[in-house]
Amino acid sequence: MKVKHLLIAILIVVVTGLAVIVYTRDGGSENTDGPRFLFEINAKDGGTGLKEPVYAATDNQDRILVADSGNHRVAVFTSKGQFLYEIGGTGSSKPLSYPYGIGFLGSRVLVADPGAGSMYEYSGSGDYKKTWITPEQGIRPAQIFVTSHSDVYVTDMAGKQILVFDKDSSLIKTIKSQQVPLGSPHGLAVTGDGFIWVADGGNYNVKLLSPTGETKKVFDGGPVQALSMAKGLAVDSKDRIYVADTLSNLIRVFDEDGNIITAFGTASDKKASFSLPVGIFIDNNDRIYIADQGNNRIQVWSY
Repeated sequence: MKVKHLLIAILIVVVTGLAVIVYTRDGGSENTDGPRFLFEINAKDGGTGLKEPVYAATDNQDRILVADSGNHRVAVFTSKGQFLYEIGGTGSSKPLSYPYGIGFLGSRVLVADPGAGSMYEYSGSGDYKKTWITPEQGIRPAQIFVTSHSDVYVTDMAGKQILVFDKDSSLIKTIKSQQVPLGSPHGLAVTGDGFIWVADGGNYNVKLLSPTGETKKVFDGGPVQALSMAKGLAVDSKDRIYVADTLSNLIRVFDEDGNIITAFGTASDKKASFSLPVGIFIDNNDRIYIADQGNNRIQVWSY
């Protein structure tokens, strides 16, 4: 009986150890301490798959819009990853050069195109409506964040600043980091009280700015897990800050004080690892959409 009991105890330990791995419906796995891989988007339509995508976001109709930079378009998918149509492709009245950021004003779609030094507005069905930023202004718009009050924040890599527009495309103000200058601002998120988180790719760090540009916090992951290049940035409902550490092929997750909570993307399963992750978007259900540029796909994760 003692041997039997010993075998049962060993079995319980083994099963408990295996239980820390969660397998998704698509075969991905990740430790339960952090987000888990759900599925990827790399649908081929007429022989054209994603090429070097840099951002993905969901609209109010649960469609997934992808800045498919290598194909010079925004590709539109269903929530299950089925291709629907494209915005700003070669057949558009306003074709895109290198789409990067995407934002939504109701059914309107805003696309930042740093390759053209422009930002455009399209209808939800993909028709060009108007230009918000023109090449003559010398701006390189990167990421877009639309607040609940319909203010549109845009990172400007050329001016090393943040531009704020109203919903009708009028420039309200520009924000520069006062104490610690921005090097190359990419991803951003704006809190309810107007504070701004910015991924500063040029300075390899993350900054928190006040509404007037006062530098409140700066962190880079510390000497052990220092950021190699911070590009994408998003904040979830629990105020966790996700940063695409592009050259390290990782997504690092911080708390508001800059302490690292976790990092993911190193799984041995190729479905759950990254090659040059760039943009990050988090939807209302805390699903995390990551542009896996080097692997030509969008990865979707969740806690």
